[in-house]
Order: sequence, then structure tokens, then C-alpha cells
Amino acid sequence: MITITKKLPNSQVLLTVEVPKEVLVPYEEEAAKLISERVKIPGFRQGQAPKYIVISHVGAERFFEEAVNRALPDLYLEAVKKEGLEPISPPRVKITNNDPVTFEAEIALFPEIKIKGIEKLKVPVEKVAVDDKEIDEVINQLLRYHATYTPLERPVKKGDRLEIDFKGFDKGGAELESTASKNHPLFVGEGTLIPGFEDELVEMKVGETKKFPLIFPKDYHHKPFQKKQVTFEVTIQKGDEVMLPELTEEFIEKILGAKKTAAELREAVQSDIKGQKDKKAREERENKLFDTLLDKASLDLPPLLVDEEVEYMMVDLKKRIEQQGGDFKMFLEQLEKQGNDPMKEYRPEAEKRVKLRLVLNHLFRTLPIEVSDEEMKKAEEKLLASVPAEQKAEIEKELKQKRGVFARLQNNLALEKLMERFLKEE
Repeated sequence: MITITKKLPNSQVLLTVEVPKEVLVPYEEEAAKLISERVKIPGFRQGQAPKYIVISHVGAERFFEEAVNRALPDLYLEAVKKEGLEPISPPRVKITNNDPVTFEAEIALFPEIKIKGIEKLKVPVEKVAVDDKEIDEVINQLLRYHATYTPLERPVKKGDRLEIDFKGFDKGGAELESTASKNHPLFVGEGTLIPGFEDELVEMKVGETKKFPLIFPKDYHHKPFQKKQVTFEVTIQKGDEVMLPELTEEFIEKILGAKKTAAELREAVQSDIKGQKDKKAREERENKLFDTLLDKASLDLPPLLVDEEVEYMMVDLKKRIEQQGGDFKMFLEQLEKQGNDPMKEYRPEAEKRVKLRLVLNHLFRTLPIEVSDEEMKKAEEKLLASVPAEQKAEIEKELKQKRGVFARLQNNLALEKLMERFLKEE
């Protein structure tokens, strides 16, 4: 077998392999057996027809294709080993000649990676705090969940629950898009609508209609409405007075199933909010670390890896659209009519993902990050305790054989250790 390796740009090589006829003989026999098992050939039992009969029955072209497809994986691995190559993704293979069989494999190799200032890289810690207002909001939500409601017979006050219809008009009296809603639910005073809107509802009555002008905030999320004056017309369709239960120890025990004082409830809520904030802060620091690594790292991205990632993203998009009852083909046709190409639009994100994976892999290789047997054992026990009973046997098998789930678990632990190295609070 003749092999030639040609260096390509961006950490890729082109491997050319010429295969002697005798090397293909066992794969031709294998192809003949497989085809005769799938295709009914008169006069022969399935899988028993000789090679020349199979060729005359299905044609030389189809037979050749089957034999080469059976041979390619083995021939590729043998050629890669012979040339001392270490591919990091599946190759892009093309048959360039039939006699002798010759194929080209475009291969991505691990690129040279340099990261500036990796030794001093740290992401600063931002302390999180929980104020009384946040605790009050959670407790009020808890009380409201157990509230009773009485139809409103008096003018609206803050704290009442309403359903309103509203629409907005510009200075010329024309109705504005995106400013209308029907049976819109809200608790007066919560501030879910723009500043000043809910204040205008106070003292109104159910069934009443009112018009009032408001100016949208300068930092409103929809830019065309920033600092824009809009006249709203509002009708209250339904209103309820909200009767909140008292925060007694009996009430707390009823909803939590444990005896706690109001002070202890506040402590528990404070701890829960802080836990959520700590988790969010950690995720933000991880993202900052990833962004910093991407900024400081220099490397050539193998196009094969980026193409592969774009294809993965397209498969994921197809899955999500079909899960929502959509037609992926029609979706792509609609995008094409609009002049959009999702594969082109996904490419920058795909490049970012591939670059980050390569950088993290580089750090795993170069930094002293090891996962001990004891750490793996604890992680395996934790995983097995959390999975459904019907999946347990298969996962135990993969863990024992050190494949699949085992590799992912090991990688996750290594990533956690890597994160701890850069995010550790000092």
C-alpha cells in the first residue's frame, strides 16, 4: 500500500492512499457474501452465491462500491498508522481512481496552540448579597399562592389583581403595533408594565375605561419606543381583592411540612436566593474565563472541525423544529427566500465552539490535571444513584468497560478541576 501525506493549511493534511488489488480480495469476498444475503439470486441460498455470480447479477459498479466501502475503514486506519498521523475528527474521504483503487483523506490534526499569560490568568470574584426586599418578594409570592380572592366592588388599590384590555396610540391618534393586549393579568403595584402605567389604574373601577399619556423609558428594551410618548386606552375587565394569609407558624408548617418561625423562614429563603445567585455568579465567571481563553489563545482552526460543528448545529435545529411540529424543509426554503443561509450564519458560533474545545483540550494536555480513582468512584456512585432503574444496567456496563458514560464523566471531572484552577477564590 502506497501512502503520501501532503501538508495543508490550518492544521490539516491530505493523505493519498493507493491500494494493491490483492489487498482488496478479502473485502471483495466479504462484499459478495453480504450482497447475496440481501439480494435473492436464483439457484443459490442466501449468502452462498460465488463472487462472479454476484457481480453478474448486481453489476460490477455496485459490487465495487460495496467492496471498497467495506475496505475503507481498515485501509484508512492502516494508512494513518503508517504515516504516524493522529486525527482528531472523522476524515473527508474521496475515491480518486478505481484501478488501482486510490483514495484521498482530508484529515484534521491537533493544532499548535499558544495562550498568552496563562500562568497569571484569574477571573475576579464578585461577592453576591441578598437584601430584605428580595426576601420579601419571595415570601409575598408564597403568601399570594395561598391567597383568597374576592370580586372587586370598590375602586382599585395597589395589591389588587386585575385583568385589563389596553392599546396604545401615537400623538396623531394612530394605533401602534405591539402596544395592545386583551385580558392582560397583573397585580397592581408590582411594576410589570412601564413606569406610571399601574399608578393610573388606582381608583379606577371594574368596567371603566380610561385614557392617559405616558413616556417610555430611555432604556426601554425595544429601541423604537425609547423616550416615545404613547397614549394608552385601558379597560378593566375583571378585578379581585387579594386576601393574603397571615404568616403564622401554623401557616408555615402547613405549606412547608416543618415547624419554622417567620425568622427561620426568612433565613431559609435568604439561603435559597443566595444559592441561586452563587450558581449564576459561578456560571458568569466560567463564561468570562472561556471568553478570556478564546481572546488570549492563538491557533489555526481546522476547517473540517468547523464544518462538522455546523452540521451538528443544523441537526440540532432540525430536531427542535420537528419537536415543535414544524417542517424543517419548509423552514429552510423560507429562509432561502429571505436571503438567509443558516449554515453560513452558524459558522461564527461553530468556530467559537471548536476553538474553545481545542483550547480546553490543550490545557488538559499541558497542565497537571488528573482525576483520581477515588474521585471517579465517588462520581460513579453519585451518577448511579440518580439514574432511572431501567438505565442502570447499561450505564454500569459502560462504566465497567471504561467507555461512553465513563469517558464523559471523567472529562466532566477534569473540566471541574480545570475551572477550579482558574476560578478558585483566594
